[in-house]
Amino acid sequence: MITQFTINLNKGEDTAEREVRWRKRREVITMTVLILAVIVVGYMNYIQNQVSQQIISTKMKTKADISRQLDSLKKTGKNISKEDVLALAKLEKERVLWSKKFLSLGELLPEEMAITYLEFKNNTLLMRFITTIKKDEKEFDKVKGLIDILRASPLFFRDFADMRLKEQHQTDIEEQTILSFSVLASIERGTEGREKRSRGGNLAKSMGGGN
Repeated sequence: MITQFTINLNKGEDTAEREVRWRKRREVITMTVLILAVIVVGYMNYIQNQVSQQIISTKMKTKADISRQLDSLKKTGKNISKEDVLALAKLEKERVLWSKKFLSLGELLPEEMAITYLEFKNNTLLMRFITTIKKDEKEFDKVKGLIDILRASPLFFRDFADMRLKEQHQTDIEEQTILSFSVLASIERGTEGREKRSRGGNLAKSMGGGN
């Protein structure tokens, strides 16, 4: 008895061909992705390089323009007249250094006294203070003492022509007397104001002005 076996070789060939075909397809897809990635990276580098070149070009152009303007100013020059020098000297003489004045004001105030308000309007500085009053002290002496201190300070009183009391109020809080008062200091203008300040003034008269 003869037994026959039938083997289908075509089936094995089809599987091998499919594997080869899928492997080639994967290689093609991989290469395509790599090429696209290289193209995208290259394009981004190109754009970044263009932007950098544009920035550098703009800066170089700005630098060249500044250099030309400087050269033009050097060649042209400008004659400074006597009036310009006098005007600059006058400006330097009359300007008020407020920052230095306020720093010195903080250093000049007694420990029990504080400034609560500052206002500069119409060439006049308004200052409001608050302080405690002891039983053996008088309001007038307290205010007069502060004005004397401010007048005696060359750094603070410089540029002021006049300083006077504006108003004052006294309040008793739990057996403690609190005094609040305002002082006006007028800015001097020109030589006349400086001469007026150098001559001084009657302090009692300034203390009695304008409630």
